[in-house]
Amino acid sequence: MTMSEPLIGDQNDSYDDVREDPAEILDMPLCDVPRRKMLAVPPQLPVNDVINRMNEQSAGCALVVQDGALVGIFTERDVLQKVAAQSLDRSQITVREVMTPAPDTLPADASIAFALNRMSIEGYRHVPMLADDGAPIGVVSMRDIINWMVELYPSKVLNIPPSPSSFPRTPEGA
Repeated sequence: MTMSEPLIGDQNDSYDDVREDPAEILDMPLCDVPRRKMLAVPPQLPVNDVINRMNEQSAGCALVVQDGALVGIFTERDVLQKVAAQSLDRSQITVREVMTPAPDTLPADASIAFALNRMSIEGYRHVPMLADDGAPIGVVSMRDIINWMVELYPSKVLNIPPSPSSFPRTPEGA
């Protein structure tokens, strides 16, 4: 691992770095967000093997890396839209054939606000992070960011009273 790459499960259950102003979190760099270990695979690996690795690691995506450079990303969405929808033989095709080539990436020092904005606008759930030399150093997911933010402010999140006006008032509104 390079840079300061905190991994989920490597730190205490509570965070000591609670900010006075929750908006401060949005200015923090992505590399501060705890995340799962990056799953990197070579482009010639059969899709079946990649899916098995994703399942074993509970990963929503795999970075496709060749000679230390990111060449693509393979996500759960690719499994559904490209592999399952086309009834492809997972053992006969390589991940290169169904990956998303040249995915959008972010530098590790990009702000959390910028990452959330990009993910929201583009509809991404996972964004690869690159080091200054262009090498992939991790993946940040929307879930990683949200879970981390909730962990920073557990009492504020857990003590939010329900809003009765937000519930459906008719069976059709459910």
